[in-house]
Amino acid sequence: MRIFIIGFMGTGKTHLGKKIINQTGLPFYDIDEEIEKNTSLTIQKIFKIYGEKYFRKIESKTLINWDKDGIIVTGGGIVESSKNRDFLKKSKATIIWLNTSWEIISDRILNSDRPLVRKLSEQEIFELWKKRSPLYNECADYIYNENEIETLIDEINKLIQ
Repeated sequence: MRIFIIGFMGTGKTHLGKKIINQTGLPFYDIDEEIEKNTSLTIQKIFKIYGEKYFRKIESKTLINWDKDGIIVTGGGIVESSKNRDFLKKSKATIIWLNTSWEIISDRILNSDRPLVRKLSEQEIFELWKKRSPLYNECADYIYNENEIETLIDEINKLIQ
């Protein structure tokens, strides 16, 4: 069983992923953590030293070569690449989009140390969120809105049984 959790930065992908594994017992992976482990650099350092374009290449390679089952959390920009979207849509994995409201996201990220938050204005981040939303939707098998965690966990439990 392979479940990818996608969504914009600050949607709570890691938090939800960990709740799901506590309920299901599936292993948990974070693509950003895998990149950090494989490069021996933090995501912030990769952005600072090599830039976003380089990071996106590593992110795509990590996704497309993914071979472990479990709950896999992606970075918020994973859907920027049509190659990544095609991979997600054609994979036999279940794709869950965390469709969190802008108000919640902005409260969580605007004062954070995320590379894109440091680089872009609040309006530019909002525009990025609007631009990516249809891309997440394009890939999603399930759309999770903040108040449905138990329903989502029930659905996942049905999938793995």
